[in-house]
Amino acid sequence: MSKLMIKAIQKTETGKNQNNRLRIAGRVPINIIGAGKSTPASVLETELDHLLASGIRQATLFDLDMEGAGSSNVYVKEIQRFPGTNKIRHIDLYKVIPGKKVVTKVSIITTGTAKGSKSGGQFEHLIHEIKIKTPPEDMKDTITVDVSELEIGDHIKVSQLIVPKSWEILINGDPIVTSVNVTRALIAAEKTDTTKAPETGKAGATPAAASDKSGAKAKAPAAAAKKK
Repeated sequence: MSKLMIKAIQKTETGKNQNNRLRIAGRVPINIIGAGKSTPASVLETELDHLLASGIRQATLFDLDMEGAGSSNVYVKEIQRFPGTNKIRHIDLYKVIPGKKVVTKVSIITTGTAKGSKSGGQFEHLIHEIKIKTPPEDMKDTITVDVSELEIGDHIKVSQLIVPKSWEILINGDPIVTSVNVTRALIAAEKTDTTKAPETGKAGATPAAASDKSGAKAKAPAAAAKKK
């Protein structure tokens, strides 16, 4: 389990005015969702900013220490921000229960440089996250895909991702995650090579033709000598 942790205080009052008072005091309203209920609470804005700046993603588990109620494992379900300022307005956290599957989104990141890119191909990363259903014990926030061996024309599909066996990937079909495609420049270069090939053959035929002519000229003196 993650060692990331944030402290929370349960709210005794709800409503817009209470939330505004919390924000003035430097706290952010939150909801902890789990076991069929929603518990309103608040966390320090500075602690929350630090937690988010640590690089957590939607599927990152961390500890929520609720004053007077102990700690529990949670992950971010949704973040609402104020338009313009981008400051956090409200955040929903999902409380996980050991053994009970949860639905979340996992980021897909790539590592390495595709061989096909070095040969002039165009590398594309088409799917950056997928929705999964997983027990919290097997929960992870990223899937890393090594693309080093991809040649031009190669691709990696969702079914080829290395994930825990307990995962259910909630996606239609088997779409392509990453690929290395042929570029217009490569197609143009191939066409140029194709058109040049016959020209090379013609050029090679010219010396042969010249040699035929020179051969004909060589035979003429011999014929004249025979006539004499």
